[in-house]
Amino acid sequence: MHPDLEKLKSLQSVDDEIRRLNDEVAALPKRVAVIEAKLADVKSQVEAHKAGIKENELSRRRLEHEILAEQQKISKYREQSLDVKTNEQYKALMHEIGFAESNIRASEDRILQAMVEAESHERELKQTEAEFKAQSADVEREKSEARQRTQQDEKELAEWQTKRGALRLEITPAVLTH
Repeated sequence: MHPDLEKLKSLQSVDDEIRRLNDEVAALPKRVAVIEAKLADVKSQVEAHKAGIKENELSRRRLEHEILAEQQKISKYREQSLDVKTNEQYKALMHEIGFAESNIRASEDRILQAMVEAESHERELKQTEAEFKAQSADVEREKSEARQRTQQDEKELAEWQTKRGALRLEITPAVLTH
């Protein structure tokens, strides 16, 4: 067997290892990007739950203001009922009072529903925040491992490049070109 042939085979295995290390170094950032995308998705869920809680709170406040307005109407109608002259006027005011009271009950029901939804949002928020915290730790750990692995691969790559250079010098230039 030709002596350069054995060296060419060694050079080919060195080139294969260099290619593998280059591929591994290139793949690590992509893997970290996928993990970070998943983390961003969980973070958006956290933000959505926070927005839902805030919207729910604003809705409850609006309903409480509506109740207050209806109570003021009832108070006004009761005062007016003292000054009425006819039975029809009195019945009309009592009808308005009843209507305002039914609006209050409906608003209170919606407030209760909003409170139930708020509890649900808060529970989901806590779960999502816990998941976010766990995934954040995983991402940081994964990034650290990726950095360490990349440093190790780059070190190995430099060693393999050195071996490659030495092997190329041992091979006859005409054979290497061929």
